[in-house]
Amino acid sequence: MPVTTIRLDENDLKYIDEIAKEQSLDRTNLIKKAITLGIHDILLDDALKKYQKGSCSAWECAREAQISLWEFIDELKRRGIGFRTDEIELENALKDL
Repeated sequence: MPVTTIRLDENDLKYIDEIAKEQSLDRTNLIKKAITLGIHDILLDDALKKYQKGSCSAWECAREAQISLWEFIDELKRRGIGFRTDEIELENALKDL
């Protein structure tokens, strides 16, 4: 497994260690968990931006964010972003039913 080194402020390390202790994790596993959650958030934010620009459909954005369409729609609702559709999407959805 490749190794990456990062520099962190001493206060950040103390905070990481406190959280790791509360969650019964070691520092490494907490940092891995934080990176995974952060990547998920980045993918979701990018997909939402693309959706708002109209550059891809809800299906495509959900796939890019690595979540289900329903989770993506829930996230749209949670963030107050309107769900948009067009005739082609509606026709395809009806065909799938």
